[in-house]
Amino acid sequence: MRVACGCTRREFVRLTLGTSVGALAGLAGGLPGVGLQEGTRASRARRLVLLWMAGAPSQLDTFDLKPGAPTGGPFREIETAVPGIRICEHLPQVAQEMRRLSLVRTVHSSDPNHETATYFLHTGYRKAPDTMHPHFASVLVKELGSAADLPGCVAIGGNPPAGSGYLAPETGPVVFDKLSDPTEDVMLAKGITPERLEERWKLLREFEGPFLGSHDDAALEARSRAYERAYRVLTSRRVKAFDVQEEPEKVRRRYGDTPLGRACLMARRLLEAEVRCVEVMFGDWDTHADNFNGHRKLMADLDPACAALVGELAERGLLDETLVVWMGEFGRTPAVNGAEGRDHFTRAWTVMLGGGGVAGGRVVGRTDETGREILERPVSVADLFATVYSCFGIDARKEHLTQAKRPLKILEGGEPVRELF
Repeated sequence: MRVACGCTRREFVRLTLGTSVGALAGLAGGLPGVGLQEGTRASRARRLVLLWMAGAPSQLDTFDLKPGAPTGGPFREIETAVPGIRICEHLPQVAQEMRRLSLVRTVHSSDPNHETATYFLHTGYRKAPDTMHPHFASVLVKELGSAADLPGCVAIGGNPPAGSGYLAPETGPVVFDKLSDPTEDVMLAKGITPERLEERWKLLREFEGPFLGSHDDAALEARSRAYERAYRVLTSRRVKAFDVQEEPEKVRRRYGDTPLGRACLMARRLLEAEVRCVEVMFGDWDTHADNFNGHRKLMADLDPACAALVGELAERGLLDETLVVWMGEFGRTPAVNGAEGRDHFTRAWTVMLGGGGVAGGRVVGRTDETGREILERPVSVADLFATVYSCFGIDARKEHLTQAKRPLKILEGGEPVRELF
């Protein structure tokens, strides 16, 4: 998709109000003058990067292998930088970053459906017919603010299942649905200069002004604010953060010459430019058939991209204030089906976290020798969200008003996983 600068009026509307980047619906309104701030307590996290593994990766073939068990599969374990922590042989670069990362191997829920589980793992709430819950990154933007000229939350590679929900539209994710080349969505079209963009902007305001002045309509006002915010993004000096081609070739090679590698590199650049939250959505881990070949290929892209992101955040002094979360909507069954695949499994799966006050080199929870049951320290989805909010110093019991003007807590239940701090 082309950006507004060299496009039709309809495309410009999509840029500012649609559901994929071009869809700056998440920008409607803005938070003028609000920069990154500290949380409500002496917390460390100020930024978030969510590596969302769409389709649900197998914990038994990534971070909780069961070598020798009938459910174990063909992959070998390897040692990591932390003695005693072993992960899959196809993640050797991530293994070297394990001093900065920790594993929670006993996350569990009761929802085996992709759509509703993905919503649950993005909001901390189950879907309800009368309430649209916000993406948890939207909560962070609401509570902590965002830079005035860039989105507070950016999603790369797909459309998250939740937006701003009952919060203000500007807190919602701005979606770049092309993982392969998301930069295209914010770069000026060929032949469009900044001066020409400004002329088009003035012309749009001349057309829109009289109409807006004669109509008292909240939707029109929101659209107008969205246009203004989109224009600020397109003319911001920090818009260059979206262009990974500005990085030295050596850095780009480190992440891997793949769509995921470029997206993770962009995530680092956006975090440096004071975007509060970045979500990178990757893969189709829904391997009901040919699980092992599928996971091998996906991990080949994941390994350098994830390791480089964590490593660079640390080297640039950003990791202490950036919470990294790697997860999918549930896990995959210990049993291997007749198609050499693994099916949906909600009784125990792994989430990886690092930075933002989370101690590295730790493993929380233990499953049995087959991976079917939790033996030690179960962690609910609510516990996981309570942990994230705690990292940012956000009171998860705080209430906001829903669309129906009903007070609802940021999170119902759950306790932070103290072993991670």
